[in-house]
Amino acid sequence: MRTVKLGLIGAGGIAQAHCGTLANIEGAEIIAAADLVPGNLERAKDRWGIKNTFTDYNEMLKMDEIEAVYVCTPTGVHADPTVAALNAGKHVFCEKPMEATLDAAAAMWRASIENNKILMIGLKLRYSPQVIKAKEIVDAGTLGDIYYVETVADRRRGNPGGSFIRKATAGLGASADIGVYALDTALYPWDILNLLLFLALPRTT
Repeated sequence: MRTVKLGLIGAGGIAQAHCGTLANIEGAEIIAAADLVPGNLERAKDRWGIKNTFTDYNEMLKMDEIEAVYVCTPTGVHADPTVAALNAGKHVFCEKPMEATLDAAAAMWRASIENNKILMIGLKLRYSPQVIKAKEIVDAGTLGDIYYVETVADRRRGNPGGSFIRKATAGLGASADIGVYALDTALYPWDILNLLLFLALPRTT
């Protein structure tokens, strides 16, 4: 089995969860990390053994051996590093929510299409047993024509903190950070989100 070499843009809190998971996956190796905060880069070196660190992700993206990139920056700054990585020929896994505006999200999707690279958003509930079963039921037509859906999300006070509760970095705040799970769970079985992004793309003809 060959090893897929990965890059990390944003080495803060959520990146640690990804690093911990990837450390246990055979055939995956994070070889580089980029972050504006020197302390985050030092932690990436010390805790995960990431040898190549950068304060400018554009410099990291010049590494030809990197095949895919994890974008773990705050919500409101997902688009620029994602588009840069896709344009550099890398596949991208981007943390949820996709972005703070539809235009920014559409730019990410467009870059994925134009570069023929995978762009995946970290909406983990799609892979939970209950959502998988719900999609199977919808796809089978068991419920007939569905015209109404309810979904609920909650989170205890103070979790998470950090960039999620600072106005400059929170993007759309709690409504997007936790609400995106509820919205995606409601729309995913009908693939409506892809349709919305398609409609947001500017026409070339």
